[in-house]
Amino acid sequence: MEEPRWMRRLLWAVLAVALVNGLIHVFLVPPWQHYDEPGHFEYVWLVADRWKVPHPREEYDLAMERDVVSSMVARDFYVGVGPPPPLLSDAGRIWLPMPQTHDPPLYYFLAAPAMYLVRYADTVTQLYAARLASWALYLLTVWMAYRLVAELVPGGHPLRIAVPGMLALLPAFVDLMTAINNDVGAVVVFTFFLWGGVRWLVRGFSIGRLLWILGATVASVLTKNTAAIAVPLLGFLGVALFLRRGWSLPRLMGLLGVGVVALVAAFGWGDAAYWYRDTDQLLPLRQEVEAAPLGEHALALEVRGDDPGRRVLHFLLPEQMDALRGQTVTLGAWIWASQALSVRSPELAGQWRSVEVGTTPTFVAVTVSIPQDIPWFAVTLRPLLDRSLAEPAVVYYDGLVLALGERPLDEPPRFDGPDGQTGVWGGEPFVNGIRNPSVEQGWPWLRPALVRWLEWRLLFLPASVFHLVGAALDWERTGWVYPLAARRLLHSFWAVFRWGGLTLDPWWYTVLTLLTGVGLVGALVRLAVRGARYSAQLRWALLFLGLAAGISWGVALLRPLPLYPWEEKPFIPVARYVYPSIVPSVLALVAGWTVGPRQRWPWWVLGGLLLGMVVLNVASLARMVAVFYPS
Repeated sequence: MEEPRWMRRLLWAVLAVALVNGLIHVFLVPPWQHYDEPGHFEYVWLVADRWKVPHPREEYDLAMERDVVSSMVARDFYVGVGPPPPLLSDAGRIWLPMPQTHDPPLYYFLAAPAMYLVRYADTVTQLYAARLASWALYLLTVWMAYRLVAELVPGGHPLRIAVPGMLALLPAFVDLMTAINNDVGAVVVFTFFLWGGVRWLVRGFSIGRLLWILGATVASVLTKNTAAIAVPLLGFLGVALFLRRGWSLPRLMGLLGVGVVALVAAFGWGDAAYWYRDTDQLLPLRQEVEAAPLGEHALALEVRGDDPGRRVLHFLLPEQMDALRGQTVTLGAWIWASQALSVRSPELAGQWRSVEVGTTPTFVAVTVSIPQDIPWFAVTLRPLLDRSLAEPAVVYYDGLVLALGERPLDEPPRFDGPDGQTGVWGGEPFVNGIRNPSVEQGWPWLRPALVRWLEWRLLFLPASVFHLVGAALDWERTGWVYPLAARRLLHSFWAVFRWGGLTLDPWWYTVLTLLTGVGLVGALVRLAVRGARYSAQLRWALLFLGLAAGISWGVALLRPLPLYPWEEKPFIPVARYVYPSIVPSVLALVAGWTVGPRQRWPWWVLGGLLLGMVVLNVASLARMVAVFYPS
C-alpha cells in the first residue's frame, strides 16, 4: 500500500521516541531489578563465553556467579528477600535467583554478541551491554509493528502510526523490552511471524512468504513457549489458504473431517470428573461396569509392576480442608480387581491400610485422624503394593465416601441415590466429602501419546499435563483464580515494574481499566458495523490476529493452574506472557478508541491518547526514580 512521505517522517519520530525512551529505561532501572534478570544474565554470559548451549545443571562459572551475587548484595537486592548465598564456599556452584538455562536458546545467542564485546569489563557493564541488545530488538519490534499494520490499512491511516506509537510509550512494555529476558526474543520473533502471516493472508501465497512463515515458526519455538503458539497458528494459515480458494461444500466437509479426526486423536471422553490422573493408561478412568455397586460406572485404574507410582488424586476444596482439620473421618470405597490382589485402601493425609481384594466388589474403609496443623491433604488412589506384579491388572473403585466421624469399617453406607452425595452410615446421616464419588460424571482427557509429546517438548511445564487439563475443567475448585489473574494481567499490561512488585497509585489502574474496556467494546462495534465492507483478505488477517491475541491471553489466564493445594500461594501471571501478541492487542485497543462517524476525528482522538500515554510514561518513570533512587 502506498506510503506518504509525511507518514514516513512520523514513523521516524516514533522510532526516535522509542530510542530515547528505551535508553532511559536501560540505564534508569538498577541492575537485577527486572524479571528473573540474574538467571537470564547467566545464560547470556555462558553463551558469550562458550558459544554453545549450556547444559542446564552441569555448566556454570563460579567466578561469574560470585560477581553477580556480590553486585546484587551491593545493591541491596536481598533486603527483605532473604540472606544471599555464601560466596566463599568452593563446594559446588552458587545458584543465582531464577536460573534459566533450561529455556530455548535463540534469544541468548542474539544478546550474547553485545556482551562478548565487553567480556573483559565488570559484571554491571556486561549487564548493560546485554540490555542494549534487548533495546535494539525493541526498536526492531516497533518498526515491524508499523510494517504489519501497513498491510492492513491504506497509506495515511492513523492506525499506522498509533500502534507503534503506543509501543514506544507503553511503560511496562518498554521496561520489559529493555531488560535481559527471553520475553524480548519471544516478542520479536512472534511479531515477525505475525507480520509474515498477515502478509500471506493479504497478498497471497508465494515461496518467499512460505519460507518466512516457516522460519519464523521455528524461531518462535527456539525462543520461548509463549511464542510457540506460532505452531497452531501455522495450521490456521494452512486452513485459510485452503478455504480462500473457495467455500465449496466438498472443501468444507473435508476440512470438517480433518478437524474431527484431529480432535478424536487428541482427546478422549470418559475420564472421571474431578479425579486427576497420574497414569498414562490408555483406557479412560471412567468405565461402565455391570458389577458396579452404585450407579453404572466405576473408576478403573490400571496397575503395573514396572510403574508403581500410578495413582489418581481427588483434591478437596479449600473450605473442605479447613472444616476437616483436627477431625476424625472415615474414608471408604467398594474395591475389586481383574485378579486377586493385595492393595492399598484409599489414602488420606498419608493414612491407609493394606487389604485383599478379589474380582467381586468388597467394601473397604479406613478411619483417619487429620492433624490440626496439616497444610493440605487429598484423597489418593494408589493401589499397587506388589512391585513384582508380572502382568498389568485393573483395580476398580466405586461408591467412594468421605464422612465426618468414626463410622463402622465392616458396614457399607446406604446412599440416597446413584450420585452418592448423601446417605446413612452406621445409623447416622452423612454428606459425602467426595465429588463424583460414583464416577457417573465424565469429562474429556488428552491421549497419553500427546501428553508424553507435550511434556517432552514443553519442559517448562510446572505440572503434569493431565493435571492442567483437569484443573481447567474443575471450575468449582479453580474458578476463583481467573478474575484475579485477569486483573493482574491487565494492570501489568500497562504499568507494573520491578519483578512485578512496583506499581502506580490505584486510581491509575481504574482509569486504565476503563480505557481498556472502551477500546475492546469499540473494536467489537467497529467489526460489527464495518466488517461486512472489509475485503475477504482483510477479514482473514484480522481473524488471524484475533486468534493470536486470544490464545496468548487465554493461555496466560490458565497459567496459575493446576492450583496444587501444597502451594503456599498461586502463581499469578503478569502481562509479559501475553506481550508476544502485543501488536494485535494494541491494534484492537486503538482501533476501538478511534471508532466514530467522522473521517478526521480519529486523528484528534489518537493525538489525545498518545498524549495520555506520555503522561502515563512520565508518571511511571517518576515512580521508578522515587523508589530506585530515594533522596
